Amino acid sequence: MVRLAQRVTRMTPAATRVVSERAAALRRAGRDVISLSTGEPDFVSPPSVMAAARQALEAGMTFYTPAAGSVELREEVAAYYSARFGLDYSAQREVMIGSGGKPLLFQACAALLDPGDEAIIIAPAFVSYVEQVRVFDAVPVIVETDPGTLDFTLEDMRAAITPRTRMVMLNAPSNPSGRIYSDALVKGLCELAIEHDLTIINDEIYERIIFDGRRYRNPLELVPEARDRVLHINGASKALAMTGWRIGFALGPADLIKRMTMLQGHNTSGPNSIAQAAALGGLRDGQAEIDAMGAVYQRRKDFITARLSAMPGLRHIPPDGAFYVFADIRGTYGKSVGGMRITDDVSFCEALLEQAEIATIPGSSFLQPGFFRMSFATGDEVLAEAMDRMDRFFAALA
Repeated sequence: MVRLAQRVTRMTPAATRVVSERAAALRRAGRDVISLSTGEPDFVSPPSVMAAARQALEAGMTFYTPAAGSVELREEVAAYYSARFGLDYSAQREVMIGSGGKPLLFQACAALLDPGDEAIIIAPAFVSYVEQVRVFDAVPVIVETDPGTLDFTLEDMRAAITPRTRMVMLNAPSNPSGRIYSDALVKGLCELAIEHDLTIINDEIYERIIFDGRRYRNPLELVPEARDRVLHINGASKALAMTGWRIGFALGPADLIKRMTMLQGHNTSGPNSIAQAAALGGLRDGQAEIDAMGAVYQRRKDFITARLSAMPGLRHIPPDGAFYVFADIRGTYGKSVGGMRITDDVSFCEALLEQAEIATIPGSSFLQPGFFRMSFATGDEVLAEAMDRMDRFFAALA
């Protein structure tokens, strides 16, 4: 029997993948399951991406790129951050390309955390943050938020900081809630990072999917003096519908980018060359396509939030961005449907899957029990059918 390292035996699989795979298995068994579980755009990658990939293939760009990613893509990412946020980063020293956002988050944890160090995570949180911290024998410290607003307080954040704290995970628009924190909270967090010599991992992968005319503000637009304390993680997966291409971006302090690049060089040797060319095409020429997809997400957000507002026992906070609704279902506790009694968010999602054939993710997977997450990155007809089924499910609760 293989003797495995403790760091992997104590890991748990990502709940999003577990649920989506279970939904797929039920479909293969003949069940008409609608999956609202996966955070993946239902759009095929847009023409600007496809055309750039074809051109790269025809040009024979099938060789290794530098470990930090192609110079052209790094320059385009730096230009994007300059144009969008007014932030100037050196493409040579302060920008790197990774094989998706998750590997870059992993490399950031590897570069920043020693055993016993602490990383602050704001609940609700992306499912991989805790496991990525723990794999390096560091300690995740959870800062709870107000269930009514899903906002943290600066007092709670300050109380969570100890001499062992090394970093804070910031994610906005948030997965799972779509929340964008107020300027005052982000400004206060940056000031705490400066005061306590912390690094903020600013995961802003959804920053181009924003609703109701709101503008996302990068933390350094609010506190420019925190520049040496912030690492930005972004990528092509969400806004450009490039999940399968696996291209992420990191921008931050030169020494941190250097160490992360070194780690990447020993791991993947660098991202896929054709995927980088495809992302370059999307960044250069894909704004109209991004806008068109954004308009569809806005329409879906309006539709699903209107439908959910009429369902008894459910309370939701309309998302500011991304493509999720994170809803409070504690009002259903103690009720039953089809012989299944709801006692927590897990049993709620199990009942919804078995009785309504809708796959969703329990909030406890995101460190927020009593909630569940629905993705509306799916077709309009599918979403309408899902809401009809959910109406019947709530009507049947007794």
